[in-house]
Amino acid sequence: MDIKIKSNGFNTLFVQAAGRLDLDTSVEYGTTVKDAIEDSDTDIQEVVLDFSQITFISSFGLKIILELYKHMKDINGVLKLKDVSENLMNSFKMVGFDKFLVFE
Repeated sequence: MDIKIKSNGFNTLFVQAAGRLDLDTSVEYGTTVKDAIEDSDTDIQEVVLDFSQITFISSFGLKIILELYKHMKDINGVLKLKDVSENLMNSFKMVGFDKFLVFE
């Protein structure tokens, strides 16, 4: 999975990836995002996950998103998901993530 992370130079990271968030790719995705937050020169308060090119999310992928949410909450930050397809949104709703995640 090719993961691109950009900073706005202040306190926001933008994460873009393509493909599937499943058992094979989710750990790398989560680790890459967490490392970017920790290694940032600025105090990251917002992470925006661009889901426009994510085609599938497994239960393991959902677990990684939950871990990222909890990590951001622990540092008083916000996790946002952008451009989530209807199909993927159904997965988030089915497990109740729509109750606490921010979708743009």
